Amino acid sequence: MALRWQFERQSPAHANFGNANQWTVGAGLTSLARETAQNSNDAALPGGAVEIVYTLIRLTGGDRRAFENALGWETGLKPHLDAMRAASRGAVSANQLIDGMESLRHAESLVLLRVADYGCRGLGGPEFADGDPDDFRDFVKLCRLDLFSGKDAAAGGSFGLGKAVYWRFSRLQTALFGSRTADDNGRGRTRLFGVQQGVSHHRDGVPYQGRGHFGVVPDGEDLVRSHWADDELVAALHLTREDDRPGTSALIVGFFDPEDPTSALDGRRDLTRLATELRQGIAESFWPALARGRMSVRIDVVDDGVLVQQDRVDAEETFTELVGALRAYDEGRAQETLEEVGDVVVRDVPIRVPRRRRPDHPAFEHTAKLVVTLSDDVKDSLENQVCLFRRPEMVVETLTPPPVEGAMFHAFLLAGGAKDPESPTAEDLRADDFLRHAEPPPHDRWIPRSGRKQVSQVNLNGVYVAPWRRNLTDIELDVARALQDLFGPPPPPPDTAPLSVLKHLRFLRGQPGEGGGRGPAAPRKPTVAMDSGWVEEGRWVVDFTVRAQNRDEGWSVVPELALVGLDGSRRHVTWDGPLEVLSREGGAADGRVFLPAKANARVVRILVRGVSTAELPIPAEESAVEVVLGALGPAPVGRDA
Repeated sequence: MALRWQFERQSPAHANFGNANQWTVGAGLTSLARETAQNSNDAALPGGAVEIVYTLIRLTGGDRRAFENALGWETGLKPHLDAMRAASRGAVSANQLIDGMESLRHAESLVLLRVADYGCRGLGGPEFADGDPDDFRDFVKLCRLDLFSGKDAAAGGSFGLGKAVYWRFSRLQTALFGSRTADDNGRGRTRLFGVQQGVSHHRDGVPYQGRGHFGVVPDGEDLVRSHWADDELVAALHLTREDDRPGTSALIVGFFDPEDPTSALDGRRDLTRLATELRQGIAESFWPALARGRMSVRIDVVDDGVLVQQDRVDAEETFTELVGALRAYDEGRAQETLEEVGDVVVRDVPIRVPRRRRPDHPAFEHTAKLVVTLSDDVKDSLENQVCLFRRPEMVVETLTPPPVEGAMFHAFLLAGGAKDPESPTAEDLRADDFLRHAEPPPHDRWIPRSGRKQVSQVNLNGVYVAPWRRNLTDIELDVARALQDLFGPPPPPPDTAPLSVLKHLRFLRGQPGEGGGRGPAAPRKPTVAMDSGWVEEGRWVVDFTVRAQNRDEGWSVVPELALVGLDGSRRHVTWDGPLEVLSREGGAADGRVFLPAKANARVVRILVRGVSTAELPIPAEESAVEVVLGALGPAPVGRDA
């Protein structure tokens, strides 16, 4: 049976003008590196290390024609792509196909990217998604289903969208898959299949759905099946694997970077540049897995059948301090203080895990580990940041804490099963699961944001009992506190005197004093102090603390933002969206901040973040801000801490 492309007939009730899943995947080689390596990491066989080989392949002349013949280009795929080009210029996917077809028509070469993993399960299981979803295997999940993850709690994501990266980075939205499975029943061959994610179209007067499959159609059947191909066909499609280890090779046809539409069109030099960017993305996102030996990555460049570049990703070469600190942590070599480069300290950071619905477990507090080391003189992209990761050992997010005076550092937070990957506790795995569900489709966030930086973390709602937002925002707050305990408070803003000086100048401002009965009593009214502020996309983002004397009825205050111009003038401006409470106690609603009474405390306080409107009378970059307190009153009855 010959392989062929087949597109399903379109239903008159619905037309699909592209697979929306691919637009959840960001452009840029860093995004490609994260998604593809994570897909392979999630498919790793128990107890082994994953090897991933990225191969950039440039084909010209006869080599290009030979590949296109094996792909069924002229007789099967191209006629449908041409029909899609004419289908709808109003469809985003159709426009991408139009541009992709035109680019390849004028280009001398065709570029492929092969992502081959070894030591993984491979695409096993049934052909079709029939029966119990618990029986679905990797072939069905990758090639037949959308928005279905089916991954366990240790996996890299929970949405099932990362596979869309293969079509996102194809000018033709086309990918081939060749797999050696861990249980191929002695076939000793490669399971071959192709998927094209296009748009609804008409060909010869027949309406077709956008999705097409490349495989075989047995006599008497209508649906395309995968094919157990011989070595000659596999080689013609550039899916040859290096050895018989199980795993999957994904081939992106017409590879390019959507962030740079002209990429992969400029010969060998362009491929070398793309290989370098890919290497950097792998090292930055997966340095923990590389350092622990759970993953190895190689990047090859092949030009018309000639290997012209081969580079193995070495995380220690790029992030020397981070790799050294992780090894010191794993070997139990930590100090109490940081004195010189190479010293490592470990601090506990609590993560409150809420109650899970199904399967259920009670709420509990997980102890994550913050590891900090001093930096050497060589700069890198993760200096003075905190990398957050869990059991898959992919950096999910990097935090940029307030600057440290007189020190440069590297730091990371090990959460969930990453603390002790060889023998994680049940609570470690439950914490891992909570953080996994907190990640949005791009797997790049634990800490919720507000305004334009807010992303969907709705996956938590159906699995965990709310509220859970503060459980996540407290991670950033507690990391900052641990760093402040280690290095001291951040330096004062420019042109601001140290607090020790301001205390002696209070008489100039008419500010009441403090102290054990030697001056006027502390004010009963709340006070506010700005902790930090910065300009982001034309808006002021400010963190401030409201502090008040504890009282039975609590406090309700209205923080207001005042813009201070270079001439000293002040203008009150509105907040953009709700105020965000960053501390464990208190709350906020409708522009008000609530400080409830607290047992056995003299003072209550709340840390709040607010974002100004972008409609400012003075450009944010040319102004300063201060927070003042407006209307005061008691906290509402029943307001929780």
